[in-house]
Amino acid sequence: MLAAMKPHLSRNIAVGFVRNRVAAKVTRLVGAAHLAPASSRRLLRPTATFLLRLAGLVLFAVMTRAADERFPFVIPGDDASPSVTNMAALSPRAAGADGFVRIRDGHFFTDAGRLRFWGVNTCFGANFPEHADAEKVAAHLAKLGINAARMHHHDTSPAPRGIWGPVVGGHRTLSAGQVEKQDYFLNELHKHGVYANLNLHVGGELGDAAGFARAGLPYATRYDKYLLYFEPQLREAFKAFCRDYLLHENPYRKLRRVDDPGIAVIEITNENSFSTLGPTIAAGLPEPHRGEFKRQWNAWLAKTYPSTDALRRAWGGANEPLGPALADAATWREGAPTLRVKQSREFPVRVSFGQPGPQPDIPAVLVEPQGVAPEVSTQELHCPNLQLAAGQIHTLTFWIKGAGKRTMSVDVSNAGPGNWNAIGFHETLQLGPQWQRVHRVFRTSDTIPGGVRIAFKFGGDSTAFSLAGLTLRRGGDWIVVPEGQSIESRSVEIPVAGLSEAAQRDVRSYMAETETEFIREMMAFLKKDLGVKVPITASQITYHGAEIVAATCDFADIHAYWQHPRFPRKPWDPVDWTIANTPMERVPGSDAMLGRAPWRLLDRPFTMSEWNIPDPHDYAASVVPFAAMVAGLQDWDGIFFFQYQSGGERGWNADRLQGFFSFNGQPVKLALLAAFAPMFRRGDLAPLPEVARGTAKKMLPATAALARRIGIDPKATQADTVAVAAAEKGKGLRLASPGNSVVWDAATERAHVLLDTPPTRGAWGIIGGGDFSLSGVRLEIGAIARDYAAVVLTSLDGAPLERTKRALLAAVGSAENRGMKWNDARTSVGNQWGAGPAEVNGVPLEITLPRGGARVFALDGRGQRLGEVAAADGRAGTRFKVGPEFRTLWYEVEW
Repeated sequence: MLAAMKPHLSRNIAVGFVRNRVAAKVTRLVGAAHLAPASSRRLLRPTATFLLRLAGLVLFAVMTRAADERFPFVIPGDDASPSVTNMAALSPRAAGADGFVRIRDGHFFTDAGRLRFWGVNTCFGANFPEHADAEKVAAHLAKLGINAARMHHHDTSPAPRGIWGPVVGGHRTLSAGQVEKQDYFLNELHKHGVYANLNLHVGGELGDAAGFARAGLPYATRYDKYLLYFEPQLREAFKAFCRDYLLHENPYRKLRRVDDPGIAVIEITNENSFSTLGPTIAAGLPEPHRGEFKRQWNAWLAKTYPSTDALRRAWGGANEPLGPALADAATWREGAPTLRVKQSREFPVRVSFGQPGPQPDIPAVLVEPQGVAPEVSTQELHCPNLQLAAGQIHTLTFWIKGAGKRTMSVDVSNAGPGNWNAIGFHETLQLGPQWQRVHRVFRTSDTIPGGVRIAFKFGGDSTAFSLAGLTLRRGGDWIVVPEGQSIESRSVEIPVAGLSEAAQRDVRSYMAETETEFIREMMAFLKKDLGVKVPITASQITYHGAEIVAATCDFADIHAYWQHPRFPRKPWDPVDWTIANTPMERVPGSDAMLGRAPWRLLDRPFTMSEWNIPDPHDYAASVVPFAAMVAGLQDWDGIFFFQYQSGGERGWNADRLQGFFSFNGQPVKLALLAAFAPMFRRGDLAPLPEVARGTAKKMLPATAALARRIGIDPKATQADTVAVAAAEKGKGLRLASPGNSVVWDAATERAHVLLDTPPTRGAWGIIGGGDFSLSGVRLEIGAIARDYAAVVLTSLDGAPLERTKRALLAAVGSAENRGMKWNDARTSVGNQWGAGPAEVNGVPLEITLPRGGARVFALDGRGQRLGEVAAADGRAGTRFKVGPEFRTLWYEVEW
């Protein structure tokens, strides 16, 4: 593929170098005309002026054509060749050579000092490459500046995509061949300075063959999530896997995994919630799983309360008599303002009044979606313009049925336009052809900013449904302990909506204690029984809640995505999906990175083990600079981009965008991954000097994260008071760090971020046509598609740009595959991803360096020199132009 591209690339690159030579000669001629004696000046000036105008026309034509074109650019996945883009020197020693990773002063350390992880995820079959591939991939990751790999989803599938062998005698076994491949891969990674983050439970499921009943389990328990916390059989099977996996000796390292200092950290279970999800899932589980949850719940009640009478006293009270109807189906008729339909021209809804209801005196409304809408919120039925008192008990009652099986999302929620959140009640109902009466008592939120609505959200399914007899009233009678249930008989049911608030608090407490005990048991098992010596966390902090992580884990971890693909009908449908495709630069504080900063636990290391702006996305390049910027300012301990590769069967030397998440084959992300690695790993961007402390119950505003290091102090009882950034009317926020090392300016329509440190300077966002000065470095950006680009200049020896001997310049726009077909809204390509090689749009840029004497070279995908770019010294420093005509994303600057 690369060989076939070379003639095309060479012709275009040659045009760029010729353009620079012509420009340089014309500039010298014009200069000569000004410096020559008067008699000669009269002869030279017309010639110089004519040539300058001619050159300008030629250059304008060349640059306009080049700016409109995309060109192929591939960063080979098997390349580890020496070049200016090779960042392997950031890891001068093998992973583990400086002893085990440990925690000191709230951060990761080895004997060599502070350790920051600039990492990637490897998923499914990518954890088990063939030996030849393992050698190349490990070396290539080191070249990209990577020093950590998170082994993810290696437990999800049987060989060859996962680690599992056959089930023998009711017990799961590991595939010897897969374990050996992972051993070799780990050895190669560690040799190149790449540590491992081992995920113990991601997708592993215990199946019927191992004696675990799976029939009827809901999607929420896929991968044994939720169930793992309370099912004894799953816990024992999980421990057996951990024992087999971690006590295995890697023959290439001659170390068991628990004794291998190349293993940096361990995660127990990925994205696995229990107490934060509540008991509704458990109440709907098939037997025997529902019964097991109920058995443990009743055992907890028996330890907490001496009798059923004591339970009734604790759960009772707080009832209020019902008031007049705030919403009433008796007012519904065609054209009435008390019932509204949200629909669209493409996805209309037919509503018929006066239809047969559940009883002769209760008429129904028949709702018939005309087609399958792309989102659940595309089609809605509202009871609008309600005024509800905050913090008060209300009762919602209605009858509902479907023409067939379907789900229905129902909430009582804010009426927008900026806030549609539920204010105390939200539930997803399972409908069938029989009428069901829904009676729910709930308490409204403490604050309600405006009007309220009852919303039935039914987009994504064209199955008709009928609704009848709806009323919403102030007040209500909570269910306490239903008749026939008691602690003594261990028959108290799982509390769901409608039971007293005290009952619902108790079941949440039981679940939080169960979750905490599971984590503590696993931590003791891993450290004491198996001998794990490195820091361990359980699941991500947003899945457990801050209190549980603070009480149990060595470090805290979190995940974030900007505009993750949405699947309106079927999870992970490869055709039916959308993304929003808007720049994160426009919304500081509502973005996906600053928004995670308040979750940090300030007394221990903090990592983000999954982060991406998934492809295809016009603004995806920002994924790397945002990570380096926020993690640097906040002094986080690791970023793991999700992911580098998913499945070795696709081939490691990818030349195209492979899907939503893979960096391998995505040249824009790969170029910036290498370019920003020095900045983050060296600590170019100094952590913010001041710290502001929140609590688990009151986290600090995300916008404070550019002024202070923020997070949760587990010992604090009161949150610090911080100033909340405010935007001018009709404008976005402008945030700046002390000293303006980072300025995030969304107050302008051309939202962007500026980065200004001694060794690294850059800009990204809507910067087309912009002119930016960064402590002696001037960036003048030309026209580019959607005005979006990312530009960074970084010193390669860590010295300030004013003194460095060599620097790397990366200037990128976006990447697409050849033949990729967007929909009209540019929110999906369905399954029309196109083919390789990936094509990019280069950035037209004129740059002034902080000193003179520089030479500039365009580089190929391996970082090898293609040719020299014309540069001239001026008063401020060396000045040169680059752009798409050079058919590259990065340049070497040498003094």
